[in-house]
Amino acid sequence: MRHPPVVLGIVGKPVAGRHSLAAGIVQWLGGEARVARLSFSDYRKYDQNEGLKQALTEAHPGAVRLDMVEQHLSLLKRGEAVLRPTYNRQRGVFEPAAYLEPRPFVIIDGELGFFSQGLRNNMDLRVFYGSDAPVAEWPGTLAGDAEAYLESQRKWADLVMESLTPAGGVALTLRPTLPRLALQELIQGVGEQQRGMRLELARDMGLPVDRIVIDAGISSKAAAHYKKRLQAEIPGEYRQGNGGESGPGRQSQSESLVLTQLLVVLHLLKIAGG
Repeated sequence: MRHPPVVLGIVGKPVAGRHSLAAGIVQWLGGEARVARLSFSDYRKYDQNEGLKQALTEAHPGAVRLDMVEQHLSLLKRGEAVLRPTYNRQRGVFEPAAYLEPRPFVIIDGELGFFSQGLRNNMDLRVFYGSDAPVAEWPGTLAGDAEAYLESQRKWADLVMESLTPAGGVALTLRPTLPRLALQELIQGVGEQQRGMRLELARDMGLPVDRIVIDAGISSKAAAHYKKRLQAEIPGEYRQGNGGESGPGRQSQSESLVLTQLLVVLHLLKIAGG
């Protein structure tokens, strides 16, 4: 395992599930002992009352201390601790800053994670969590902010996760910037499993890419087949003590989400291994 922390950035629509995606990845990697968590919500410039006066949402760069986020990511990658600001979303107020030490992995999520080159340069893996909801249906001024800033960051992602409509399911676009995994061998099913998860060739931004499709109706038997294959690729030190399939919250997650978490974890561990 290399010394500098491996940084995962997740960008996506608010409450689109990126917190669940990040939480599961943290669990697979061994919990807080191995993963430092950051959120762009804590780096906002204004509390709830002032934010309403300014008419700015977290998807607007004028509402977030992007320079501080860049600085903190850079310090963590150098092995230095940071004083992370803390924002209480339920109360809409700031709380005392928290002391955060570097760990082997850093996960940060928010609406503006790929907005600047400085942010992108501090991330080893970038995941865009796409929403199938039209931007116009998003509440309040968030629709305008998302249209202007959030959606345009999709092009900077290494992996794009999107919901499939109307049938449901999930599609993962794997861009050439990702480390290479033996996907054909990992995602090879027989009989019932072939209907649950598959690898396709597709085009994205004019370029050929791999695309993994996880069907909405994937059976528990097929999901178990693929989870077993993916988990077998995780080094023993990460398979021990992560809670396995019965870990906290694991049972309540969709099969497609758990499989996506495992695929992201495998890419992170590939990066960490050099």
